[in-house]
Amino acid sequence: MKTIFQVLILSCFVNFAQAQEVTISGTISDDSSPLPGANIIEKGTTNATTTDFDGHYEINTRVGNTLVVSYVGYTTQEVVVGVTSTIDIRLESNASLDEVVVVAYGIKREKKSLGYAVGSTSEGDVSRLLSGKASGISFSERSDAHHIATDPQSGQLTAAEVNDLEKWAEWKKITAFGEAKTIAEKWQFVFENRLHIQVKDRFGNPANNTKVTLYKNRIPMMKGRTDVYGNLILFKGEKTSKDNFMVQVYQGEELLGKSIGNSQKDVSFTLKNAKSNNDIDIMFTVDATGSMGDEIAYLKSELKNIMSRIDKSIEQKRVALTFYRDHGDQYVTRDFDFDSDIDAVKAHLDGQNAGGGGDYEEAVEEALRVSLAQSWNDQARSKLMFLMLDAPPHFTEKNVAMIKEQIKKAQEQGIRIIPVVASGANKNVEFLMRFFSVSTNGTYVFLTDDSGIGNSHIEATTEDFKVEKLNDLIVRLIEKYAGVTVAAV
Repeated sequence: MKTIFQVLILSCFVNFAQAQEVTISGTISDDSSPLPGANIIEKGTTNATTTDFDGHYEINTRVGNTLVVSYVGYTTQEVVVGVTSTIDIRLESNASLDEVVVVAYGIKREKKSLGYAVGSTSEGDVSRLLSGKASGISFSERSDAHHIATDPQSGQLTAAEVNDLEKWAEWKKITAFGEAKTIAEKWQFVFENRLHIQVKDRFGNPANNTKVTLYKNRIPMMKGRTDVYGNLILFKGEKTSKDNFMVQVYQGEELLGKSIGNSQKDVSFTLKNAKSNNDIDIMFTVDATGSMGDEIAYLKSELKNIMSRIDKSIEQKRVALTFYRDHGDQYVTRDFDFDSDIDAVKAHLDGQNAGGGGDYEEAVEEALRVSLAQSWNDQARSKLMFLMLDAPPHFTEKNVAMIKEQIKKAQEQGIRIIPVVASGANKNVEFLMRFFSVSTNGTYVFLTDDSGIGNSHIEATTEDFKVEKLNDLIVRLIEKYAGVTVAAV
């Protein structure tokens, strides 16, 4: 009896130890240097993180679980978590280049035929690849095989855009039934009876940042601001033949109003004294939970490249950053307000890494609230918020109301939300983000598998799309919404 009792006690102790939650930290390195951007994932889960620029990582897990450590060009290692809280790992170089796969970016891909050009190079083509001459791929030469760059090279992540406002007939078909309709009802988004408003000055120039209010039966139902081309899309919502609608536009002290027909789809205004402003505000809101660990180092590299390029093409601009995780993590949000000093913004970006999370949903609603509460320039000609994530918010009645409130705030301030969806997202994430973009006159961006970086990426429900390098795509969108490039009206 005594022996059985001892066995039971020992068994309980072992089970307790295995169930114990621990925070593991350490350094990932090779023979000579730390490895920034190495991936650490809890095997069989989405709980993951990535090393910072000193090769340091931190992850919450349980005793007995297995951590999988990987880095491009190195042999993947697995380590079982024990009672120690520090685990340093040295990866071995795996420099074999038996086959290099080249993907042709910049192609247009139909949904029904999702193949893309792939070619395998022989060993003799490796030198050409390493000189950066292969289509869509750029390499930097290294004098030492063990030299580790501070950042992954930019221009590697690939992405595509779906602008549902410009593909409205397709969007209406997609959201008329099935999963998209169910998700719209779940999160209470309605896009019925679209109305296009255009505002110009007396010389025929677009009147940007003009405040617009749509009234239904004399009650304000939706507000927004025109873009740099003088355009704005609002929605009348569900209506009956007895409903009356009116649109008011105002800028400065000038106020104009028009009654519009029940079925009217377009209305235009001409202001006498439209004002113009050249300032641009750009917010990058980034999910920094562990599930982003497979791509966050690359995203940071792309963001720095993007900031450097817009620093040259757009003179009057400010950039802000918001990082977020989830309730119960090391932090929920970490924000850096708008700054015209791009180097200072890059320095803030350098200090961030992925960690925390654990379940699928994250604190997206808090990210929206904090991002929209920053010191946006009310007079800026363009206000853009890039929301980079791979998971939805927690679905609760409170969060639904909070998200609706934040979307309304973005609409009224003229802040266009442009989601950038990373690996691991599902259709709930995709359609919810597309609802964000349509509601705020933005557009939808999703990373693709063409780069070979990160875990699997979900392709958007659409008839066709064009694969681009992510940094090129975002710079193109910034310049488009800032009015640097000409867009169709």
